[in-house]
Amino acid sequence: MPRENGPDEAAVFADAGTSRAVIDVTKHQGLAALPGFPFEVRTSASTREQAGRLADRCARAYSYLGDVLSFRPRCALVVLNRADWSERASSPSYVMPYYNAGNLFLTGEPSDLTGWLEDVASSAPPAAARELDQVYGTGAGRLAPFADMLVVHELAHAFHDGVPFVFPRSWLMELFADMALYAFVAAEEPGRRLHFETLPRVALEYGLLKPVARDLRYFEAFYPYIEPLTYVWYQFRFTMMAKRLVDAAGPNVLRRLWDAFALTDEQLAGVLGGRVHPAAGQWLAGWDEPQ
Repeated sequence: MPRENGPDEAAVFADAGTSRAVIDVTKHQGLAALPGFPFEVRTSASTREQAGRLADRCARAYSYLGDVLSFRPRCALVVLNRADWSERASSPSYVMPYYNAGNLFLTGEPSDLTGWLEDVASSAPPAAARELDQVYGTGAGRLAPFADMLVVHELAHAFHDGVPFVFPRSWLMELFADMALYAFVAAEEPGRRLHFETLPRVALEYGLLKPVARDLRYFEAFYPYIEPLTYVWYQFRFTMMAKRLVDAAGPNVLRRLWDAFALTDEQLAGVLGGRVHPAAGQWLAGWDEPQ
């Protein structure tokens, strides 16, 4: 039976001071600051222009998702060139953006992922190549518009990390982030929809990627340490799942997915007390009592 949640339940988390996000500011030292955004933006000196573009999109997505989810998390954008990435990022490979400890780590130069996808696209069979060329063109860096949208996926991770609940499966958490990205593009950048959805669709339809596994059990077992192009294959599957659901149910389905797992401490105590044991329902309330 679905729970009934108040319309501003996510906002309650923030108002109660229970936001979990703690930003690791040690990653910001020595980087340039870009003012004027609803979150802190830090960048390598050589990537200021790209950082501004990414921050502009992220700010619009921050506003859009904040309205949909009635919540705005604390987070920071950290846009790095290759040299700074190797020194500051938790993930050593300059492959794809990721979220960690309140920071959205973004690649300010063309990443290895973009290069790999360019290679995949260039080796596509004629029918697939025609579809890709029609949307992305044939010039160098043609997949950059697709890669630049991924900042919204990482921002969605900041949203669910900022409240005291977790999705019961890792794949569901990633699907939520892809739904957030697709809903934003459909609502706020409709002219970019083909740039966002064509590559995943064509890659899946024509088998352009060769994942080492395809089932969700593998994803759960090895997430997030999955071979990069296999991880991309899973993300492309999630992207197309997100597109079908948002197209069928509308962007508010993102909020319904969020609410399905958003347990306040009081609701969690009720579940523990009702399904486990009455004493378990007192765990949270009695945590600070002397033992």
